[in-house]
Amino acid sequence: MARKSTLSDGQGLELRISPNGSRGWRFRYTRPNGKRNMTSLGVYPDVSLAEAREKRTNIKRLLAQGIDPVEQKQEDKRKQQYAAENTFKVLAMEWHASMVPRWKESSKRANDSKRVLEMYVFPKVGDRAIETIQPLEWLEMLRSLEDAGKFEQRRRLHAFCRDIYRYAIITGRASYNPLTDLNTALKPYKKGSFHHIPQQELPELVRDIEAYDKSPIVRIGLKMLLLTAVRPGELRMAEWKEIDLQAGVWQISAERMKMGKAHQVPLPTQAVEELRYLHKLTGSFKLLFPGRNDPRQPLSNTAFGMALKRMGYEGRHVPHGTRHVVATGLKELGYPREWIEVQLSHKLPGIEGVYTHAQHMAPDQRPAMMQFWADHLFGTESRNCGLSS
Repeated sequence: MARKSTLSDGQGLELRISPNGSRGWRFRYTRPNGKRNMTSLGVYPDVSLAEAREKRTNIKRLLAQGIDPVEQKQEDKRKQQYAAENTFKVLAMEWHASMVPRWKESSKRANDSKRVLEMYVFPKVGDRAIETIQPLEWLEMLRSLEDAGKFEQRRRLHAFCRDIYRYAIITGRASYNPLTDLNTALKPYKKGSFHHIPQQELPELVRDIEAYDKSPIVRIGLKMLLLTAVRPGELRMAEWKEIDLQAGVWQISAERMKMGKAHQVPLPTQAVEELRYLHKLTGSFKLLFPGRNDPRQPLSNTAFGMALKRMGYEGRHVPHGTRHVVATGLKELGYPREWIEVQLSHKLPGIEGVYTHAQHMAPDQRPAMMQFWADHLFGTESRNCGLSS
């Protein structure tokens, strides 16, 4: 019966031959703690004699430095596993998952942050261990955006990645945030307000919206922006279950609001009239403004803007700029700042914003303000009468 045999190469290196003919390299050595040990160096002939001798030499070098090769091998394995589990993409998706409950799944920020990372970061450093990415690499990524004039994308990318590093530090996967001080090396950029017409051009805009005949749904949407001062995204995502036409109130849930706080929108009679008409067109769907190709999805985010371009307002007025027009008009009419800020779903500044949560929905407050504004714009008799005198 065949037995195991051992061929010695000296200095602890052996070739063990099994009864079935398989051959493997073994190395006997004394660990730094004085205990004897043996480790495998691979199978012959996959590992040649020269390669086995080289491995033996490498182990002896570690031992000379007081390093246990078994512990070193385990540490190397842990580092490889750590690097695989702590790539920037892995940590970014962990961070994103932790933030979604705060943003809510349907919020623009949850989708926007993921899209920005997928476009500009993951293809370049997504598979890299987070601590191996150098500050200069981040600077080059951010500068490439500012060189392209994409300052808003640069701002968002910087903010998202900075927060991902903060998350990595808190969870013990990083020790330094290279994005914290990068602003000093970037071009300053101040975001301007959205294009909007001055008050003296408002009568013309009202007439153009009323006369728009390409799509009744888009016309109603543009008119609703003027009558409510909501954000275009809040309007496009509006659902019929939020609308109470009898009470003249639109209740927007917190998860759909930019500030994460539920918002009540008073509906003047002109808005109620338009919504009753809109209900005949889209009332069978969940959304007030369903998409043309897929009614389960909202109207395209370019629909309102394209309509304004067709009317001749390109470079002069955009959908989001309507909020500025409404706010300015209400201020000029003498309405209280608090009412206007709540209508815009803005948080009041400083300590006032902390302690003041009034909705100002009494009949003689915001509802009366927005009815006066609607009458001021569209008159009291017909939706086609234009700006009241």
